Amino acid sequence: MKQSKGDVILHPIRIKILKALARKPMTVQEMIDCLQNIPQATLYRHLKVLRNHHIVEVEEEKQVRGTLEKRYTLNGKNAHMSGEEAKNITKEEHSRYFMMYAALIIKQLEEYLEGDMDIEKDGFGYTQIDLQLNDEDNLKFLEEYQELVEKYCHLSSDGARKRTLSTIMIPEKNIKAKGSEENG
Repeated sequence: MKQSKGDVILHPIRIKILKALARKPMTVQEMIDCLQNIPQATLYRHLKVLRNHHIVEVEEEKQVRGTLEKRYTLNGKNAHMSGEEAKNITKEEHSRYFMMYAALIIKQLEEYLEGDMDIEKDGFGYTQIDLQLNDEDNLKFLEEYQELVEKYCHLSSDGARKRTLSTIMIPEKNIKAKGSEENG
């Protein structure tokens, strides 16, 4: 049975791989160094799944000491679920994917809380903000937000520490005004 794109992307190990490759293309050895605690055989198995679904591709191959070394990169257009793909997902699947996503965030939270933390210095927090946006403003906001995130996603400076920003945008339920169908 072929896995759905949501099941492929939302696997905990594959999310780690995708997040690493979102920063820069990497070889398997670079991923092993970056991802720690993922055995090489496991990494190869999950890369194969991501490649089979065209989410990750080989950017470059070169001979290194008698071995063919591959540099992997994200296939940008396939690394997320498109609006068209999301339309074909059932409500139950959306709920299941969201639960998987939330579980990953909770696991990251638990790992952070187990460490030596300084909440203020670390910038740790969570909040919810209601934005009043029409469709045009929403698209503009999302474009500007994406530009801002991309600006900081690839920066690396001395003392840089990974900080994960998780976003969820949930619009209020769309209810047609009573009488609008009769008048329009």
